[in-house]
Amino acid sequence: MRLFSSIEYHFCRLGLRKPPPLKALTAMNVISLDLSVVVIILLVFSLYLVLKKSFFDPINQILVERDARINGTVEEAKKIVSNAEMQSLDYQESIKRARLEGYRIQEDFRAESLKERSHVVLEGRSKAESLVNSSKQEIGSQVARAKQGLEAEVSGIADGIVKTILR
Repeated sequence: MRLFSSIEYHFCRLGLRKPPPLKALTAMNVISLDLSVVVIILLVFSLYLVLKKSFFDPINQILVERDARINGTVEEAKKIVSNAEMQSLDYQESIKRARLEGYRIQEDFRAESLKERSHVVLEGRSKAESLVNSSKQEIGSQVARAKQGLEAEVSGIADGIVKTILR
């Protein structure tokens, strides 16, 4: 059911030939079921089977393997990240413990130095008090000697004044 070829079409356009009359197309003329349709269906089905075995199945297998590798890699990466986070938490905890231990040692040294300081201050006070007491006693003994010496001199001066006045 050929209308006309492209060469005939160009001849008709140029006016060299008249186009053939168009026949009325009916549904029966367009679709005719014969043996060629069955052959075409068998060829398409066999092409599908060949492509499925040689192309689609290997591509699907490659895609499945690729997804498995990607998911495996993602899972492995998640495990590594989780492990790194756990190690980071352990590291932070050990730093915190070490810092607290350092503060405790520092407080122990501070308490010990305050105790030593108070001991030194008490010792210094007791030495100062004993020095003050010994100085007071020495001054008291010097005052007593000075009084005795003055009393002896006073009586000598008084005797001298009485002798001078009486003369």
